[in-house]
Amino acid sequence: MKGYGDSLRGYGHATHVKYNFKCQYCGYDGRAFPNWFQLTVDHILPKGHGGANEDANKITVCHACNSITSRMEFDLRLTPDEIIELKRARVKDRQSEYFEFWREHVSPLYLKEWEVL
Repeated sequence: MKGYGDSLRGYGHATHVKYNFKCQYCGYDGRAFPNWFQLTVDHILPKGHGGANEDANKITVCHACNSITSRMEFDLRLTPDEIIELKRARVKDRQSEYFEFWREHVSPLYLKEWEVL
């Protein structure tokens, strides 16, 4: 889309349409507003590792998954599908770690409030 420089309305819009506005790592649904704000474009093989800035190397992800996978390094012999699977596994593992922290340190602070509801 011309006139916009961001990934939601500009350069990434076609990628988001292609992936139905859903994170390809965790399944986050960005079709509803304001969930849409959480979407971004990820380079499957990062540009810093030789990945091309082409549509075939772009995928829709949420900001959380993009952050979780941002420092991963890959064997350049891997296919895009293999890299996506590695990223999905990393996201799943990290979500489990965060859930355990939330369950132990956050939810107890509010469980009494939820019990009243």
